Amino acid sequence: MRAVETKARPGRPSAKRRFTAVAGMAAAATIAAAFLIIQPWARVDSLLPSPPGPGNLLASQAPSSPGSPPPSSPSGVPGDPIRLIGSTIPLGAAALWRDVTFPVAPSAGRSIAQAGSVIVEAGLQGSTLVVAHSSDSGASWTNNHVELATPVPYVDVSLSGDGKHWIVGPPHEGGATVSSYTAAYVSTSGGALQRVSLPGQASHAAWAGSALLVSGGAMDTHVWSSTDNGHSFTDLSPSVQGSMPPPGYQGSPSVSLLQLGSGVAAVALAPSGAGSTATAYVTHDGATFAKGASADLPNIAPGPLNGLASSYGGNAVIAASAAQLLKVTADARFQPIATSGIPLGANTLSIRFRDSARGLADATKTTCTAGKTGCTTLTTRYTTADGGVDWTPAP
Repeated sequence: MRAVETKARPGRPSAKRRFTAVAGMAAAATIAAAFLIIQPWARVDSLLPSPPGPGNLLASQAPSSPGSPPPSSPSGVPGDPIRLIGSTIPLGAAALWRDVTFPVAPSAGRSIAQAGSVIVEAGLQGSTLVVAHSSDSGASWTNNHVELATPVPYVDVSLSGDGKHWIVGPPHEGGATVSSYTAAYVSTSGGALQRVSLPGQASHAAWAGSALLVSGGAMDTHVWSSTDNGHSFTDLSPSVQGSMPPPGYQGSPSVSLLQLGSGVAAVALAPSGAGSTATAYVTHDGATFAKGASADLPNIAPGPLNGLASSYGGNAVIAASAAQLLKVTADARFQPIATSGIPLGANTLSIRFRDSARGLADATKTTCTAGKTGCTTLTTRYTTADGGVDWTPAP
């Protein structure tokens, strides 16, 4: 088992955090770093649920026609006493590629992406960004080097579902309402990297064919599209939101872009009690979105999904709880995957998949001896080889 134990700082959550912890669990919030999105559980006082079975799994719903009302939400994901946290500090996932020898040590972020036989990885050597790509599952590599103006803590890679396009970038540098992200690099037809400025961070990018989509702005309420490899962007938010979101976060749904094999799923999270209602929109051309199913997520409050979502072969997947994943398909449906092996009681959870079979999850639990002080945090890594059904502690 891989476990890391650290001491948490006492005190209240930072003002930069977008959600506050629910009552009775405030101590766990002290472990969250400055850019965490704290997502409270909807029913803290209820009993522990029974393992998910056919009777209480989230039902898939057929997509609706464009412009029609959202399909009615199913009963929701089985709850458990966990606050899911989507972190802007991505989950390192080199453990998923133990069979691959990389030209440079991967960065600490979501610095490895794979689509079929194409692998793109990014690493840092001081202030030098090294981006390597392989079209033969890592047997051979082509490297590109970029000198950064200042060192960065990690970099993220977003790779298209067909493996033809990718973008690499460091953490965001923008504000909450008007974002200005710099030092992102896109691949060119000749294989070299070209610097672009994005309206959102690289970890929030996805590709619909050759169209580059990025979500960002206040609470990720905006979606932009570029048809010229990131040199200019058009705000497509009304295609998902129905109208242009107002400045700042004023209750508009948060939109996360999930990479599919042949397109992009935009998952909009709208407030619903202490949780949210997720609605899927799918685009294959980066211009028009087909509205699909809706689902209640009582464990997840509106905000960017970040560490709670991952590519999943030709689909995408969301960690809806420690007991269930939610697959998002190319036809905008939600399909539940009941999981076992990750214990209940964790405070945070983040996932990463290499393909539709192999994945890992980091579950974090915090205990405090005296209110908000004397807190100890234990993070345990789990791996799966069957698509997230069964999880075992990593060696």
